[in-house]
Amino acid sequence: MSWLPVDEAAASLGVSRRWVEKLIQRYRVPTRKEKRGRTYRTLVDVNLLALVLGKGPIPGADVEALPLPERALPTARPALEAHLPRIAAEARDLPRGLKWDLIKEEARRLGVTPNHLARLLRRYEAGQLLYARRPRRDRGTHRVPAELRKLVVGLKLAHPRASARRILRIVEANDPGLLLYRPYSTETLFRLSEATVRRILRKAEDNPAFRYALLSEEGRREFARTWAGHVLAEYPMQMVMVDMTRCDTFVYLPEEDRMVRLRIHVALDVYSGAVPSLVFSREESQVPTDQLLILMTQDKTAIVPDWDVRGVPERIYWDNGKVYRSEKSEHWARTLGIELVYSRPHVSHTRGKVERFFGAFHQTFEALLPGYAGSDATERDSSELRRLLQNTRRWVAEGMPPERDPYPDRLLLEEEYKARALQWLLGTWHREPLEDGLTRLDLFRAFVPRHRLVEYRLEDLYLAAAYQVERVVRGNGTVQYRGRTWYLDPRHGSLLPWQGQKVVVLDVQVLPGQPLRVALRNPDGTLKVLGELLPEPLRADSLEARAKRAADRAAIRALQEEARRLVEELAPAMRLEDMLERLSGLAPLPRRERITLRAQELPAPSPEEIARGAEELAAELEDDLVLDPIALGEQWLRERGLLPRGEEE
Repeated sequence: MSWLPVDEAAASLGVSRRWVEKLIQRYRVPTRKEKRGRTYRTLVDVNLLALVLGKGPIPGADVEALPLPERALPTARPALEAHLPRIAAEARDLPRGLKWDLIKEEARRLGVTPNHLARLLRRYEAGQLLYARRPRRDRGTHRVPAELRKLVVGLKLAHPRASARRILRIVEANDPGLLLYRPYSTETLFRLSEATVRRILRKAEDNPAFRYALLSEEGRREFARTWAGHVLAEYPMQMVMVDMTRCDTFVYLPEEDRMVRLRIHVALDVYSGAVPSLVFSREESQVPTDQLLILMTQDKTAIVPDWDVRGVPERIYWDNGKVYRSEKSEHWARTLGIELVYSRPHVSHTRGKVERFFGAFHQTFEALLPGYAGSDATERDSSELRRLLQNTRRWVAEGMPPERDPYPDRLLLEEEYKARALQWLLGTWHREPLEDGLTRLDLFRAFVPRHRLVEYRLEDLYLAAAYQVERVVRGNGTVQYRGRTWYLDPRHGSLLPWQGQKVVVLDVQVLPGQPLRVALRNPDGTLKVLGELLPEPLRADSLEARAKRAADRAAIRALQEEARRLVEELAPAMRLEDMLERLSGLAPLPRRERITLRAQELPAPSPEEIARGAEELAAELEDDLVLDPIALGEQWLRERGLLPRGEEE
C-alpha cells in the first residue's frame, strides 16, 4: 500500500483536502499516524482512496489486497455516469411499473438509492447537468420577518456595545413571544438564535449609514480624521501623539560587547509640534512606555534647562499596539483623567505629525552619524559596519582614552547617542522657525493653558505605573512573590494583623532599583500603601530577624489594644449610653466615663389612689380573672400561709 499524508494524497488525486477528510469519515477509510520531523501527520492509503473516488487504483497496485470497506465497494466500480446510457436505453420502452423495477434493481447493484438513480436518469434524458445543485427558492430573501429584523437593528443602535446574546436577553425580558416566528407557510415556529442575530447585524453593516450610526462620538471624530487626513488641536496639550520606531543608526553596548539599533519612543504635542518626552529603549515593552508617560508630566528644567515642555494632556492619540492597548496603560491614563484615542487599524496617515518627526530625526540627525544603516537593509554596507565595530572594540579595550578616540571612525556608545539626540531635539527641532516665524517651543510656551501644567509627585506616578499583583499574607506575616519570601519593613509595621487576607504587591519597574511595596485595596478601588517589602532574612539570629520579631510583637500588642477598645465601644452598656445621649439632647459624656443607671424616685400615692387600687384588685380577684402572673402567685401563697413575713402589707 502507498501511504501518503492527507494533503499530499488530495493533491495527487486532484481533489481538496476537506473532501478527502469527508470521504475518510464517510467510508471509514483506514488511516494511521506517523511522526515526521517534530510533528505527527495523518497518512492515508492513496490506492484505496482512489477506489473510493471511483478513479480506479494507481497502476501497479494490487487491488485484491486492498482492505476496501463495505460502504466503499459500490463506488469502487466504474463511475455511475457510465451506466446511465445503458439504463436509459433499457427503460425507454418499458411501462411505468417495470421501469421502476429496473431502476430499483440497478440502484441496488450500483449501491445508490432508487430515487437518486431516477433523478439522474431524468436529468440525463433532458440533457441537463447531472450533479447541478438547484438554487433554493427562498434564496436572497429574508426568512425572519421584517418587524423582527427592525427590532434587532434598533436595539443594536440603542445599545452599540451590546452583543447578540444581550440583544436576545433584552427581547426575552420584555416579551419572549417576539422571538418566535414562522418562516414558511407551515405551522412550525422557529426561535430567533444568536447566529441569526449576528447574520442580521452583519447584513445591516453593509449599509454605510448603519456603520456610522454605530460609531461612538470619538469613533465619529476618528472617522473625520481618517477622511481628512489631519488630527487637529486648539491649544497645546489638548492632544498628544505617542508612537515608537526603530532607529537607523547602530550603537555599541560596552557591557554586552555588541551593536544594536535602539528604539525611540516619542510624545509629540499636536498643536505646537514640541516634544514633552523622549525615551530610548533596547526592546519594545511596557516599561519604556511608562517612562515616556511619566516623563511627559514632569518638570525637567532642573536637569535640562532648555527642555521647558511638560504637562498632563487631555487626550493621547496612538495606534493599536499591545503596550498601548494594555490594561496598565489604560489604568495609568484613567488615574490621571486622560482620554485615550486609538487610530483606525491599517491607517497611518492620521499620525502624520509624529511620522514627520521620525523622518526628520532619521534624515537630519542620524544620517550624519557613523554607523548609519539606512531604512533599507539591502543598502547597508556590512564591511563598513564591521570596520567601525572593530575600531570601537579596540578603543573600549584600551580603556576609552580621550586622546586616542578614533571618532568618527567608530560607533557611538549608547549614552553618547542619547546625549546627541537630546541636543538635536532641543537645538534643532524645538528652535527651528516655522512659517509664522515662531518656533515650536515658543508656540508651546505662549499658548499652553495653566491648568494643563499640573504637578504630580514622582513617587505617586511610579505607584500608578507599578505592576499590581495580589498575594495572601501567610501566618507569619510574610508574602510570596517571584519565588522569594518578603516581609514588611519594621519601620512601617508588620503584616501579621492581615493574616489570610489579600494584599497588593506593587512592583515599580519604571525605575531600576525601586523597592517592592505592599498596599491594601480600599472598597472604592484605591490603594492604601502600607510600606516597603524586604526579603526574609536567612538567619534567625540576624539583626534583621530580630527587628522583624520586635515589629511583630508590637503589631500584636497594638492589635490586642484595638480589639479591647472595640469591645468597650460596642458593648451593650456603651450603646445604651450613646442612645440616651442622643435622645436627651444633652452634651455627650466623655467616652471613657461610665454611668450608673438609678431608679427614678416617683411621688408617693394619695390615700384615695390606694383605696381605689385596692377596690379594683378585689374586683378582679372575685371574677377569677388575674391578668398579672405576679399577683396570682402572691394570692396562692397568702391562701396557704406561705407568704414571707413583712410582705403581707
